[in-house]
Amino acid sequence: MDKQNILIIDDDNKSIHLVTSALNISNLYNIHFAINAKNGIEQLELREHSLIILDVNSPQLDANETVKIIKNSSLQNQIPIIFLSEISPAKPFRKEEFLRKVKRNIKLYLSRKKQIEIDDTKILLEQYKIATDAGSLVSKTDARGIITYVNDRFCEVSKYSREELIGNPHNITRSPDVSKDTFKDLWETILAKETWKGTIKNRAKDGSPYYVESTVMPILNANDEIVTYISIRTDITSREITLREGILSSQKEILNTLGELGEWRSKETGEHVTRVSLFSEMLAKAYDCSEEEIQLIKMASPMHDIGKVIIPDNILLKPGKLTKEESLVMQNHTLYGWEIFNKSKNALLQAAALIAHQHHERWDGTGYPRGIGGEDIHVFGRITAVADVFDALTQERAYKKAWSLEKTLDFMKDESGKAFDPKIIDLLLENIDEIIEIKTLHTKE
Repeated sequence: MDKQNILIIDDDNKSIHLVTSALNISNLYNIHFAINAKNGIEQLELREHSLIILDVNSPQLDANETVKIIKNSSLQNQIPIIFLSEISPAKPFRKEEFLRKVKRNIKLYLSRKKQIEIDDTKILLEQYKIATDAGSLVSKTDARGIITYVNDRFCEVSKYSREELIGNPHNITRSPDVSKDTFKDLWETILAKETWKGTIKNRAKDGSPYYVESTVMPILNANDEIVTYISIRTDITSREITLREGILSSQKEILNTLGELGEWRSKETGEHVTRVSLFSEMLAKAYDCSEEEIQLIKMASPMHDIGKVIIPDNILLKPGKLTKEESLVMQNHTLYGWEIFNKSKNALLQAAALIAHQHHERWDGTGYPRGIGGEDIHVFGRITAVADVFDALTQERAYKKAWSLEKTLDFMKDESGKAFDPKIIDLLLENIDEIIEIKTLHTKE
């Protein structure tokens, strides 16, 4: 235990000497002196004291007034006071009894001080908990990661009840879009008894996404063993969705511009990629694709012919029929499109790579570049193929006149089960009025 400060308020040198000699024997105390109440307050302002010894018999000191001044001050007014009575031959100084009283009072003071600190800490923690619960998603798990506590805010955002969450691992709210590497890093960090911080996409009970900034901290016992984990999360869904929508909008604009570049090189109008995008979106909805898939194909389908930017002009712009060798070169635009985008891990660019690669595959397996067929062709490729051919046939090109709607639909029906997925052709026919409306709105006179 650190040395405790004791303040002696006395103006009698004999008393001061006796008391000081007794206290110095144990070498447990730092002793300070004052000759009156005013001087005592000054000493209390300089340092913390654990005990005051006050001479009640000094003619220069009014003991009651001195105590009143000390107790009424804001400075350490809980300090115990030992009153020192007259020391004389008739009333000798009992050193051992005095030292026991000193130790007892200091021990009691330190114990009371410790309890006040504990009580203050409890109040502070309770206030902190109330403040944290009001704005954050809080949960606790055991050492295995099983949820043992969630606050109301966690239930509100995740849309799960407390009963549904407690007893389950946190992956009940995990989004499949989050990579395994993220959770591997999280567990490696907290198992190393360190705090992990990061942004995580979660999935609510109704399937909707929500984003949180998470702090996960291991709690250790006296043996330095992990007994629980506490997680505090801030809901940043609104901010994250706005940010992601901005990024997606930028990506969409870039992809549309690149798609138009491919069309421009082949002397076609940029409206073609817009119509293919909107046809593909409509067909994906009719096909019951997920909302995420619908948005991906809408934004990525304009890239279906991006590989044409690499095809030589003498082949790409040739007005007449291509030779067999030239046709093989032209077919390479599907491979070039794939190679442009496939190295990216971005979902949108992966979709663009897939569409560029597969939109000339045929349902019967006689297409290019790989000759795959049926459902081995990704639905994005099958939908874009229908959208692309329908628009190409109904538009005038440098090498052909526009086909009538009747002739185009007859061709599409005839190629159902050959070039095209029969289900998608059926959806095209069922929704032909909406297709025509899109075409009309996005075709310049």
